[in-house]
Amino acid sequence: MNLFRIIPQIRNNCVIQGNKEFLSKFKVGDAIFLVSSNPAKKYSIISKIERIEHGNDSIIIIDKRILEKLGENDEVSILKYNPAEAIEIHLVSPNSNPLITPGEQTATIKRHVLNKLVDYGQEISFLISLENEPPIVATGMIHSTIPPPPVYIGPTTRIFLENVSEKELGLIKKDLMEKKEKRASVLEKQIRKKKLNLIKHLKLGTYRNMGQKYSFKATNPRQLFKAILNIFNGFEFIEEPREEYFSNDKNDYLGSAVFLLNDDLKDIQLIDVQVLAHGNSGLLILWISAKDENKILEIIDQYDPIIRDLKQGLEQKVEILSVRCPECGGALPINEANPNGIVECKYCNFFFRIPKVLRYQ
Repeated sequence: MNLFRIIPQIRNNCVIQGNKEFLSKFKVGDAIFLVSSNPAKKYSIISKIERIEHGNDSIIIIDKRILEKLGENDEVSILKYNPAEAIEIHLVSPNSNPLITPGEQTATIKRHVLNKLVDYGQEISFLISLENEPPIVATGMIHSTIPPPPVYIGPTTRIFLENVSEKELGLIKKDLMEKKEKRASVLEKQIRKKKLNLIKHLKLGTYRNMGQKYSFKATNPRQLFKAILNIFNGFEFIEEPREEYFSNDKNDYLGSAVFLLNDDLKDIQLIDVQVLAHGNSGLLILWISAKDENKILEIIDQYDPIIRDLKQGLEQKVEILSVRCPECGGALPINEANPNGIVECKYCNFFFRIPKVLRYQ
């Protein structure tokens, strides 16, 4: 799951920054859900993309006025959403303001908020004109919409206003926050379902696999693994990063992760990343799976110069791999792999994680 770190500001829409390939599926003007799966802060909010930037850090700069339960440095996943135009929007406002008249207020309010993306509990500001007096700013909070929010306020939207007591307003706010919590759980299930569908498709499909191997020496393998993860930061994980040791002195190390480069069911692309080491020397392996061999070579060409520049201790020697032991070239006993896909070479005792796609065959 791709996670973006929240940076709060005062702004109307959001700016997202992250991996170029992952963000290519989004465009300026898209509405996105921000979904937090943190059990202590399970929540969901909506925003519209104002700008897209590319970089190693995955961040989202967003209006702090709509964060509610979320805060600075909280991590959220993002999910594109196509909001409908609202037929009706119902606002509530404290009845302590005698200038706000209940009932339909479309003419008064809509001109200030036309095309605005709105959600449960969001406040809308508008001007009330007074005879022989300057206009005053009033606010109303979105209680409900038809269809349910998030929606945008369009040319045919009608807006209604109701005055409530402060006590009623407090109860309404609590109810709306609970709805956003429940919605977060629903959205989280959608994200998981999407990943399960991809895995199911992988099991049924036939994919080509090619690997690229780099040798390194005088390098901390854990630091190298973290640096490689940063290169692919922003792509969705099919397998979360794992680090394992295979000797009591922790000299035999394996760090691995699997990223989803493209989630189009017609052209799924995976990249398995592995750092295998004994002490401070070992191998960095990138294993790409895709339908088209030309696409695999294109991906290798794209990331090869980035990886070469990563570390001076990374040797320039590169080999295109087949599914054999990356250390000695011997045939791997793939059928003897453990549930996590790890297999030990019978010839050189090197540990290797079988690429994700091959575990389904």
